[in-house]
Amino acid sequence: MDEAMRELLELNAHNALPATPTVDLAHQIMRVHRECATDYCRRKAQALRALIAEGRIIPDSSRTH
Repeated sequence: MDEAMRELLELNAHNALPATPTVDLAHQIMRVHRECATDYCRRKAQALRALIAEGRIIPDSSRTH
């Protein structure tokens, strides 16, 4: 299996990464896992937390989940 395919398969996984993703990787994860719910997809939840911590996403405090 070539490296590009391995990276694509890894990006599609739903488990959390061993470390906090970079901002660029977090954005990429959010695009790939757009349809995933953060309570199911640990990778998307981790990316969302990273983007919030960096100030790239500001949660809407008026929304209830």
